[in-house]
Amino acid sequence: MSVPQPVAARMEPGSKPAAILAGAERAFLAAGFGAVTMDRVASEAGVSKATVYAHFHSKEELFGAVIEHLSERRFRGFSVEALDPVDIEASLTTIARRFLDLVLSAEAIALNRILVGEVTRFPALGQVFWAAGPEQQRVQIEGFLRRAAAAGSLAVADARLAAEQFVALARGEIHLRSLLRLEDPGNPAALDAAATNAVAIFLRAFARPPEAPRSVVNS
Repeated sequence: MSVPQPVAARMEPGSKPAAILAGAERAFLAAGFGAVTMDRVASEAGVSKATVYAHFHSKEELFGAVIEHLSERRFRGFSVEALDPVDIEASLTTIARRFLDLVLSAEAIALNRILVGEVTRFPALGQVFWAAGPEQQRVQIEGFLRRAAAAGSLAVADARLAAEQFVALARGEIHLRSLLRLEDPGNPAALDAAATNAVAIFLRAFARPPEAPRSVVNS
């Protein structure tokens, strides 16, 4: 299978790929994955089915592109590379808050429910979802943790594992409660508390203690 071009590289406002993604997102969020056909996506987008297939080779690829585009839309203007690895608490809090903004968005919650409900019938959806969303986020966070370790802010032996643990702390129970409609995912106070607590717990485990000042001995 050919590797699809990143969504950001083929998206231009008003372009056919943009129209197809918008139509696909509306269709998937309204009806799930299994019930949506490429004919419906074409109708939603106002293009022919042949045009849809010219840009996206399968419905699974299109579903992954919708997830990737959601992440790009939520993180537009935000770069992990721009964060300060020395001001570790502030930087990790920013990452946790932006991560929660993404995974608790109405679109992400809806796509998660679709995935959980349909991955048994469509096993490929699991890998598509993982590669387009969680894996990309984990790679970005892992990269920042490596920079923080190199700067002396963190003592991290396994940056990949630490990134996974940070994500798990940030997601906490608020994500599951939101999936189950037990909590309002748009509560800013709850999101701020979740991000702050996740960072505090993470730093207790991984923050590098400051070096003790050397004593001066007079001869």
